[in-house]
Amino acid sequence: MPMSRLPSLSALRAFEAAARRLSFKDAATELSVTPGAVSQQIRGLETELGVSLFDRAPRSVTLTPAGRSLMPDVTQGFMMIRDAVDRIRPAQGPRLTICTAGMIMRNWLFPRLHGFTAHNPQVQTNVRAVNSWDQDEVGENEVCIRAMRHPPTDLYAREIHKLLLIPVASPSFLRENQVRVPEDARRLPLLNDGVIHHFSGAAGWEVWWKAAGLKGRVPPYAMSFDDKSADYAFDMALAGNGLLLGWSIQCFEALSEGRLQVAFDPLVELGVSYYVVCRKSEARLPHI
Repeated sequence: MPMSRLPSLSALRAFEAAARRLSFKDAATELSVTPGAVSQQIRGLETELGVSLFDRAPRSVTLTPAGRSLMPDVTQGFMMIRDAVDRIRPAQGPRLTICTAGMIMRNWLFPRLHGFTAHNPQVQTNVRAVNSWDQDEVGENEVCIRAMRHPPTDLYAREIHKLLLIPVASPSFLRENQVRVPEDARRLPLLNDGVIHHFSGAAGWEVWWKAAGLKGRVPPYAMSFDDKSADYAFDMALAGNGLLLGWSIQCFEALSEGRLQVAFDPLVELGVSYYVVCRKSEARLPHI
């Protein structure tokens, strides 16, 4: 896109803060402007883009599908700008690099990272994307969020989440397809996430099929996403295009907000947990 076609950065900043907080008032406090100014900026952005980004109720706002699609990239864009500025700014405090998978960034880290930076303005925070299954060496002033069966013995590690695989779909999909019991999976369009193979040695639906006690083979997938694009399977489920075997850390917010629902049991443990890891020598540093 030519730079001349970019929307106002002030409007994008207002949108990002409001989308992250789901509140025009809280976004205004963060940006040191009035709620009316935030609302006006977002209205102008919606007019320029030709889409609605928020559904507005008397006491709350929620993101539309367009807003949910836009938010992660805008958040990441502002973080990249901040990181670029921090790299040339004279050091004023400790640096912190957070390494994790894009799926964790989008669905768990980004909604919380601004809270950390707001309370720790002296820490220069950078985010680096890695694969969930990568077990690279942890660098200086670095923490990594990794999926592992066992914590490493050479690093400090804290378990933060025990992974479950959960059959999920949008409420409209479950309603329109009259989904009630595990046997219904035989007739539904299944979305396949290729990352699960790295941790189970088999496709996720094959693992779930066995756990559910279903006979016969898993039907052909409606759509299959490899390990470089698996996060899009989550978007397809949100859009009502199929049944996804979702990662619990990936979809718990969508479940709590009602954008996704659990289709049926069982929920399957892979014996994998997410750990925050860092060098043992740095585990007690305040910014770590």
